[in-house]
Amino acid sequence: MKLSKKQTLVVLLLLLFSALNLNAQSGTYEKKNKNGSYCYISFNKNGEHIKSEIFAWWNTANAQTGSYYGEGVLKSNTCVLKSDENEPDCKVVITVEKSGLKASYERCSTDHLTEDFNGLYNKITDATAGDYIVTASKSYFHKKADATTKLKTYVVKGNKVTLNIDRVTAGKLVYVYYTNPAGKETSGYLSLADLKKVD
Repeated sequence: MKLSKKQTLVVLLLLLFSALNLNAQSGTYEKKNKNGSYCYISFNKNGEHIKSEIFAWWNTANAQTGSYYGEGVLKSNTCVLKSDENEPDCKVVITVEKSGLKASYERCSTDHLTEDFNGLYNKITDATAGDYIVTASKSYFHKKADATTKLKTYVVKGNKVTLNIDRVTAGKLVYVYYTNPAGKETSGYLSLADLKKVD
């Protein structure tokens, strides 16, 4: 079947739009600086609505960290986050680019996010900070982010676990916390494939 010029143009535009949206996938992005400091952006995209949690580690003797949580709407691949929790003057802008996310921070020193963390962030995992429901009948904890370090402890289908932004790691295993009905907490690495994000 031969397409008309108009149909061909529509198909090309749809493919281009799909390619642009592929760049804006939910996940956690990282920027590492030469001095050892790093910053994570947990980027959740639902349509054009963005929720982001940011965590920075300064690599200093006092173990200083920075954090930010905000939401916004993606317009022309750029989102200015708004926050009810952070300093009102702090301006965080995230731009979706082909190779990752670009972030800039202005007047965010109270939240310990400075221009040192401006720049391009590369995706390290599909996981984002927040709560997850276990979807596997059993999901075993691991001591390390390594499939060969399986432990005897596990969670079962329907259990809720939490992934904190400061514990995000690259790969298919994620470090989570589980609290049982008696209040006892268990933590360790679970397979991301066994979990479903809670919106």
